Order: sequence, then C-alpha cells, then structure tokens
Amino acid sequence: MSPMMATLVGLLGVPLLALLIGFRPVSGRRVSRFATAYDVALTSDTRPVLSAYLTRTSRWRAGGGAIGWLAAGAFTSGSGGYHYFLGVAGYLVGALVAEVGASLPVPEGRRRASLVVRRPSDRLTWGARWGPVLIVATLGVHTWIYQAWSTAGRDRVPPSQVMLALAGIGLATAVLWLSCRFVVLRARPVRAADLGAADDAIRASSLRAIGGASLALMCMAALDVMWAMTLALDAPEPANWIMNALGFAMVPAALYSWFGIRARPRPAPKAPA
Repeated sequence: MSPMMATLVGLLGVPLLALLIGFRPVSGRRVSRFATAYDVALTSDTRPVLSAYLTRTSRWRAGGGAIGWLAAGAFTSGSGGYHYFLGVAGYLVGALVAEVGASLPVPEGRRRASLVVRRPSDRLTWGARWGPVLIVATLGVHTWIYQAWSTAGRDRVPPSQVMLALAGIGLATAVLWLSCRFVVLRARPVRAADLGAADDAIRASSLRAIGGASLALMCMAALDVMWAMTLALDAPEPANWIMNALGFAMVPAALYSWFGIRARPRPAPKAPA
C-alpha cells in the first residue's frame, strides 16, 4: 500500500468506522447491558426511554468525533496527534449537543419538583473532580524542571505554546464543570420509581461521557507541550528521567479518563448527624 493510500485509509476509515458503530440500531441486548450497569429495572416505560437515549447520544457523539477527525486532516499538517485531539474534541461537542434533548419528558398532570438536594460533587467521582488540578500540577512541575536548566535548545518551545496548552486545559475544565452542573441540576419532576431510576442512569451516563472526554483532552493538551519540552532539553539525571516519566504518565491518564472515569447513578445516602 502506497503512503498516500495509507493516509487516505487512515483519514476516512476511522470516521467511517465511528459512524457505522454510532449509527447502528440499538439492540435489546445493549439496552439490557446499560440497564444492568446502572441498576435500572427494564419495564415497558423505561425500555423505550433508554433506547431513545442511547440512539440519540451514540449518533451525536459518533458524528462529532468523525467531524473532528476529518477536520484534523483538512486543516492541520497531518500529524496523527491532532487527529486524536480533534476527534476527542468533536466527540465532546457531540456529547454536549446530545444533552439538549436527553432529559425525560415532563409527566402529565400537576407538576411537582423533587425535593432531593442535588450537587455535582455528589455525582462525580474523585478523579473527575480533581483530575484538572492534577493535570495542571503535573504540567507545572514539568515546566519548572524545563525552565531550571538553561540550554540553547530551550528556546525551541515558545512560552505561547505553554500558555495555549493551559488555555485549552482551562476551557476543557470549564466545559466539564459547567456541563456537569447543567446535567445534575436539570429539572427533575417527581416520576414513578422506574422512570426516576432511568433518569438517574441517563444523567450518570452523560456525566461519564462528558467527564471522560474533557479529562482526556486535558491530558492530550498537556502531553503535547510536555513532549516538546522533553525533546528540546537534554537535562541531566534525574531531571531528564522525571520529565520523561511525567510526560509518559499523561498517556495512561488519558486512557483512564476515557475508559475508567465513572459517575455515581445516585448519590450515596448521608448518615444523619
């Protein structure tokens, strides 16, 4: 296979595969797996609600990711890293758009609001809440080591690149916290117990998708500038080893953010004081 053909396959094959997966019909088995994962009883009321939610979110997320991947090939120099970064960014945008219609319809009759206090911190796990702080701290330590060693190669990483990475992390953090607040505090009228559980599951799934994509984007933004610093500076040991360890740590951190971040379906009950 020629290099041009390989590039074309990579540019079109990944988004095509994402669209095929995202737009495939939602099977009953998939709905059952979702219900089991979030402890929802499948009834005649909850099954169509969950099926509609999975259909909508899968299509928007896959469509956003495909558009982001194609945008990387059209507007960048063709670096593979930008494909992944813009693909995840597009997935996140699609996940946010899908939230516009992800809430359950308001039940008929007299409207009543749930009196349960809802706070984003009760739904998000420790990693989702403190992940941005850890990523910025890691980037700060890496940058401090880079600045501590005066070499001619240091100027190859302009300060604007670091500021751009910090701006991207700040934007992703704002998206994470604001969107999670929107999902958690979205109106929740009193419903039957099974529909209430389905509503909790939908919110938890949305928080997981938005949180995972946001944190993965932060890790990738930090990795880009940290890798540039590592290549530009030949620091003595153990500083060079520490820089490499911090940079490579962003790779499993991004993977954990994408696959490992969880959200609580329902806040844990608090013991009375």
